[in-house]
Formats: sequence, C-alpha cells, structure tokens
Amino acid sequence: MTLTQTNLIPPHVKRIFLTGGAGFIGSHVLDLLADTGVGITVYDNLSNGRLEYINRHLSKQNIRFLKGDILDRELLVEEIKNHELVWHLAANTDIINSHDYPARDLEDGIVGTFNILDAMRRSGVRDMIFASSGAVYGNLAAEEPVTEAIGPILPVSTYGAGKAASEALISSFCHVYGLRAWIYRFGNVIGARMTHGVIFDFLARLKKDPSRLVVHGDGRQEKNYFLVEECLDGMLYGFRQVPMTEDQPCDVFNLGTSTITRVVDIARTVLDEMGLISSPIVIEGTKKAWPGDQPRVHFRVDKFAVLGWTSRLDSDQSVRIAVRRMLNKPGSEAWVL
Repeated sequence: MTLTQTNLIPPHVKRIFLTGGAGFIGSHVLDLLADTGVGITVYDNLSNGRLEYINRHLSKQNIRFLKGDILDRELLVEEIKNHELVWHLAANTDIINSHDYPARDLEDGIVGTFNILDAMRRSGVRDMIFASSGAVYGNLAAEEPVTEAIGPILPVSTYGAGKAASEALISSFCHVYGLRAWIYRFGNVIGARMTHGVIFDFLARLKKDPSRLVVHGDGRQEKNYFLVEECLDGMLYGFRQVPMTEDQPCDVFNLGTSTITRVVDIARTVLDEMGLISSPIVIEGTKKAWPGDQPRVHFRVDKFAVLGWTSRLDSDQSVRIAVRRMLNKPGSEAWVL
C-alpha cells in the first residue's frame, strides 16, 4: 500500500502531537503515517509504551520522540506549540490492576486530559482526536446494543469513569475555548504488540501450561473486536469527513465492528492456532472476571456507517488475525487496508 499525506491526513495538518505514541495503538499510528512526510512528535512516558515498537521510525527527519508525562502541564504547553492536531492516546491501559490503584485513572485519564486541553488552549492548537472506550456505557451495553445517544452513562470501572470524565472535559473546552474534537468509543482494539487483554492472557496461560486453558468469568462474555489498523482508518476517516461547527464543535462515535465474538470462541481460536485443540477449556464460573469487568458489551456502529465507514473484517476474523500476529506467524503482519 502506498501511503501519502493527501489520502490520510488533511493537507492543513503539518505536525501531529501524538500522546502515548510508543504504545500499542500509538506505535501503529507511526507505522501508518511515518512515511507520509507529516511531522509527528511522539510524547510518551514509557510506562506502557516501548521504544522497541517505534525504534525503526526514530531516525526519520519528520519523527521526534520526547519522553514526557501528561501530568507535566508546563512541558505540554511548551511542546504542543506549532502542531495542528493532538492525537490523544495516552491513558492507563491496565484496567484490571486499576482496581487496586484507582488514582491512576484519575491522574492518567482525567487530570492528564485536562492538562492536554489546557496546553492546547494556551498554545493555540485547535484539533483533537481522542481515544475513548465502550467502557463508558457500563451495564447499559450488557444485553442490547446501544447507540451514542443513550444515557445517562454510568461506567462500572474507574477506567470507564476516567474516559467519560475526559469526554466531558473535552466537550467543555470545545464549547468554551474554540477547540474541535473527534471522540471515538472503541470496541476491543487488537493486533500485534498487545500487552494485555483476553488474547494476550490466553496465550500467556497456554505457554505456561498447555494442558488446559482456564477462562475467568462465566464463559458468556462477548464483545466486538477489531484490528488496530481498522481503528486508525476509522479515526482518520472521521477526522477527514466529519466537519465540526461552532454549534457542534465536538462529536462522539462508536467505532468497531457490527459483530461480536464470545470469549469461548476466542479460546478455541487460540488453541487452534497454537496446535493445542485437544486441550480442554475450563470455565472458572464466576459472574465477573474481575471487579469492574464488563463481560458483555454491545454497541451499534450505525452512526459511523451512515457517514460511509465500516470495518472490512468481522470480529471473528479480526480475532484470528490478531492471534496469528501475537504468535508471529508468517504473513499475519500484512495489514487489511
């Protein structure tokens, strides 16, 4: 695939400030955009990100890495200057362990997002792409697919609460200070370089004990899964195609597939790809896998489909490709775009 700035990023965007740029999703942003000529400042404190994910891009003249924390507001004010777009991915991604350290979602989610918005306000940077999550829906999405219009949203985890609060802050800054924002509530984004999640956990358990695969929870979990490159394609499509106005300076979009995958089917796919299909699946049988878990997440992606974008692969197809990528199988690294 030949990539150019013209077909990915609007021509007025010369420089992007990418928070969390050395992480799972952020490093794929670099894979997509590093050769387009657009300047990218990768801002990451490396608490979740890894330099090994982005090292091959750091020698390029248009790529600059800055080790920095989104809690450092004054550094953000100085460094965000002269960018046309902030692509905000930085957040606490360790949802399970945030149960024991809920302040991480306050600091790395809400406070960090406020600091970025304040730096944008003070530096004259107007546009933001924000990575939110279907976690904001809480139990509303447990049985029936929900749209962006449903409410009140009542998250069941501090992670989801941090995303919901960040959305509210973004909206307020857009209306008060003239910013513009494209907010995306993701399904489960999967692919190479994952550091957590059900696929990562299953692979780790089987490498430790291939004789059986334990599934936490009741086995009824089901969510929509989509590949990281489809996630980036959707975010950029919205940024290019959906204009923000004075009356509506920000908007929210569900982003993912229109299909779901059950956790037991993910388990079978992992066993199949590892050549362990005879190993039994053991369902733990608890109601939730951890405190704050959303075992079943269903949301509708009709709003984005009306705008002209849908995922190319369904959830099951995406899961199998992601498993193959995590196992470094030949050919699996090829993007679907």
